[in-house]
Amino acid sequence: MVEEISRWVVLAVVWLVVLVRTPAMLRDAQQRPLWLVLVVIALGAVPIQPWFAVWIDQLTGDPRFHNLFRGLFAVLDAAVTWRFVVHVAGRRDTWWHSRGGRWSRAAIAWAVAGAITACYYATPAAQRFRPSPDGPFAVYNILIFLYLGVSLGAAAWQLWRHLPGIRGRALRVGLALVAVGNAMEVPFAVTRLGERLTWFASPVLADIAFCASTARFIMVPLGCVVAAFEPMRTAVLHYYRRVRLYSLWRSLRDATADIALAEPVSRWQDAMTVGNTWERLHRRIIEIRDSAFHLHDTWCHPELIDKASRDADDHRIGVTARWLEVARREAVAGRPKRFAFSDKAFLPALVAEESTVYHETRYLLVLAGQLRSPAVQAFAESMVAPVRRGVRGVR
Repeated sequence: MVEEISRWVVLAVVWLVVLVRTPAMLRDAQQRPLWLVLVVIALGAVPIQPWFAVWIDQLTGDPRFHNLFRGLFAVLDAAVTWRFVVHVAGRRDTWWHSRGGRWSRAAIAWAVAGAITACYYATPAAQRFRPSPDGPFAVYNILIFLYLGVSLGAAAWQLWRHLPGIRGRALRVGLALVAVGNAMEVPFAVTRLGERLTWFASPVLADIAFCASTARFIMVPLGCVVAAFEPMRTAVLHYYRRVRLYSLWRSLRDATADIALAEPVSRWQDAMTVGNTWERLHRRIIEIRDSAFHLHDTWCHPELIDKASRDADDHRIGVTARWLEVARREAVAGRPKRFAFSDKAFLPALVAEESTVYHETRYLLVLAGQLRSPAVQAFAESMVAPVRRGVRGVR
């Protein structure tokens, strides 16, 4: 009963995943290999159902044909999965990625499928799937389980080696699930091969094989879906970071309107702009830095840097926030430009060693928080006469 319910759960999960994700994955060319793997796994969940076994056996008149059909589809599943893993994780300069590697893997899969079919029909019907077989049916068992164990084990190993180089968190988790799911095929193949080639059969071994197979059927499609959601997750994250930088960006662009290429948009317009999220975030970071550098070149001066350093106890980001707020207020108030040479050590720091999006945004958000702090506002008030009411500040 538990086994039958588990098979229905597997069928429902994989087909639900395929139906939900197919439109988005077909639109994105990079996700189509994932979609192909999902479809093959979903189709592979059909032959393991008891009702399908009854139907295809009645259709062919062979009471064990469903076993051959499952074996052939398992070979197809393993071949497609291995091809996908080589496409994703294999090094481009290796034999695996060459035309010869692709044709060799395809030829091996076809050869295994043809050989197990020949062995199946070369064995008398009464001797098929008996414990400790010999002759053609022993070859049948060795070929199919050896191919499944080696191909999916190799796929899991290649994918696992590839994981440290993946930056996206969701993509890494998704591919890790695919790797672990494929690795579960190794104990399944070993257990099934031991059961088929010996007289020893244990309910424990049967349960191990069933659990390993079920785990793969669930983990691989789930991992493909998690990996497919990575572009969406990244786009949402870039949008969120861009919106969070709006206040800092708007206050600096208002103060440096002479270098702006376009009028700043309202917060509402900015929030409603959702396309090209990475490009827009990158542009926002650049415009914030351009404005800060322009304020440094035109309104900053050595005396301001010295006073800001003393007030902030030489805390770098605190010094940067103090001179930047004073320069911004002077620019908004229309004070004369100074064009005085100042120490560039307290310009906004460049912290983009690994990821411009992550490190730059985090630093600029900390800087925005400093600009809003009472200490920085008090320092700016002491350095600049009160400006006219209605001037936009950093909120």
